[in-house]
Amino acid sequence: MEYGRPQHHLTPPRGWMNDPNGMLFLDGSLHAFYQYEPDKPRWGRMCWGHAVSRDLLTWEHLPVALEPDADGPDRTGCWSGCLVLDDDGRPTIFYTGVARENGVRRASICLATSDDGMRTWTKDANGPLIARPPRGIAPDRFRDPFVWRDNDGWAMLVGAGTVRGRATVLLYRSPDLRTWRYDGPFLTLDAAVASDPDLVVDDIDSTCWECPQLVRFETHDLLIVSVVDRSRRVRPAHVVAFTGRMLDGRFLVQRTERLGLGPDFYAPATFAGPDGRMFLMGWIPEDPPARGSTRTWAGSLTFPRVVTVDADGRPRLDLAAEVGWFGKTPERLPDATVRDGESWSHTFDGRRFELQSSIVPTDAVSIRFDLIADSAPQAEIRFEPRDRRVTVTRFSRVMVAGLDPHGTAILPPTPDGTFDLRLIMDGSVLEMVADGRVTATARLPDIGPGAMTVGCTTIGGACRLTDIEMVVL
Repeated sequence: MEYGRPQHHLTPPRGWMNDPNGMLFLDGSLHAFYQYEPDKPRWGRMCWGHAVSRDLLTWEHLPVALEPDADGPDRTGCWSGCLVLDDDGRPTIFYTGVARENGVRRASICLATSDDGMRTWTKDANGPLIARPPRGIAPDRFRDPFVWRDNDGWAMLVGAGTVRGRATVLLYRSPDLRTWRYDGPFLTLDAAVASDPDLVVDDIDSTCWECPQLVRFETHDLLIVSVVDRSRRVRPAHVVAFTGRMLDGRFLVQRTERLGLGPDFYAPATFAGPDGRMFLMGWIPEDPPARGSTRTWAGSLTFPRVVTVDADGRPRLDLAAEVGWFGKTPERLPDATVRDGESWSHTFDGRRFELQSSIVPTDAVSIRFDLIADSAPQAEIRFEPRDRRVTVTRFSRVMVAGLDPHGTAILPPTPDGTFDLRLIMDGSVLEMVADGRVTATARLPDIGPGAMTVGCTTIGGACRLTDIEMVVL
């Protein structure tokens, strides 16, 4: 048994997985496409993988949707993009075609369609829709088209970076999904910095913003970008949400914040549910298996999360109700009071569990939850009631290069100061929800069989754990 492989998160059958791409509910099932290297568990000549689920917990793998053509504009790889239904209801993929020319990777925006329920795909015989980036944009920093219906036409965002190393998102428009006109920068790094004098510039500073997503609500628009690490060892860093409004082809920023905590959340893709909910799934990064490893796969996607915004425009993420308790009935555990210098713990056998509890701080200064396996701490969630600061830390390192930040967020106040915690572990993937609004993801090492413990300790006072419920698989 592969103890580290998640059973309910989407993982590749073998090989390497990264960004989620087109995500679409069709005929009661969610079709998920993703970046896929089928031949080895490391990044390489990228294809589009395809899987489908009726319950968001079990997945069926379908044939590879897109793969590079030896002489095509995508001969180096079929990189990230999106999926929409055209005016006739035909599934249409927009993706980044990459071809190396004279040692330089050059990107173009390409199209493919399906007429058999998304089982097979035909690339546009006319070649790329957009053959090259506009002037001033680096040829290898032009990627990840995101397309949506905008009034009586279509709009497309493209993640990009200038030749001077400044991140931007570009806007294109089309009447028919085939002919596209460049409409200028949608949002630039300089405009985002100028919008907020209190902004932590390092949160958004990048040579390229990847995987732009636009979610439109009645009162606010949400522009989501994935921020590439500026260091020379380029690795995925984190995700940022800009709240504001799209006006006259530009995005006017009202607030900026990181989206999702923990070290392992990148390149999310958004999609609409049949009931009107807006969902999001992200990539859980990891390095390839170590030399000599027999593991044949790498990478996974988060559980689907529901995206909403508060009245002030602050984004909220919560796990989709469909994945709750893995479809099982939870066990109720006794309430407990944890005093300074004491601890509460629950030990069980299993690598798949969900735990929920409401924590009433009383007079504790700091409340810490630990996840312990193989006699060692694997992850920690710390809550500081005075400023309602929640911090997620992973003690192991699965991504051995690039940034490995410990995520921190300030939660809005509640009438009685209660902190609601939800933990879900599925093999080597740990997901957390705080107060039904902030999520975190951590990829833990492949842990073998044996006992696992969830523990709680406090500093400077007591807290009370109530409404404790748990499912162990």
